[in-house]
Amino acid sequence: MKKLLLLAGVLLICASGYLIYLFGFKEYDIADAEVDSITKEEYVIELADGSKIILDQHGNLLRHVEGSDEAVRVEKFRKGLSHSETKEIAKTSSPNEKSSADAKKVSNPNSKEKAKVTVSDIQKRYDPVIADIEQQANTSLDNLIKAAKNEYFEMSENDQSISYPYFYNKYSAAATKLEKRTDQIFYAVMDMMSQDLKSNGLPVTLSESMAKKYENRKNKIRRDILKKTAGL
Repeated sequence: MKKLLLLAGVLLICASGYLIYLFGFKEYDIADAEVDSITKEEYVIELADGSKIILDQHGNLLRHVEGSDEAVRVEKFRKGLSHSETKEIAKTSSPNEKSSADAKKVSNPNSKEKAKVTVSDIQKRYDPVIADIEQQANTSLDNLIKAAKNEYFEMSENDQSISYPYFYNKYSAAATKLEKRTDQIFYAVMDMMSQDLKSNGLPVTLSESMAKKYENRKNKIRRDILKKTAGL
């Protein structure tokens, strides 16, 4: 009896090791131009001031800003950029306009100061941006799932042998690439939000809360996809 239990344990370990090898270490030919293009689709996110943050197909974060001369400037997005700084660059005035504005300030010293920015103001500024990121991410993910389903049913209709480890390696790798790209642009926006909060003397709890919700949504999407694919 002990020998049978020992043998069963060894077989179980071998089977587990083989599954780990199939799903994690064995190399598969997963090159696919369509899937590759989906994982490299650009993110184009418009901010409240009209400027845009773009994540290109090479993974570069760029900022498009339209100046006072209506010319679009493209520069590398840098960490620590605030909304007010972006707006200032986007709405840069000419020297004559600046002098005129300064003269008005001097002639009207009793003009009201700019209203204090609240956490609610900043949230309203960023809610549409976050929604836009989520919508573009969902579109890319839906396209990836559609590609996986099409390949699966095409192989099935043609009586081809279906390798589940192949599908797992191919599409989990693609999904990981999509997730990394979404993380890249989402956390760039969160960094901007944190800078806005700090520059207005507000706590960064809003950006921390949004980041936590974002991670929770990703986990839910991951679980939902696993449930759907289990039915294939």
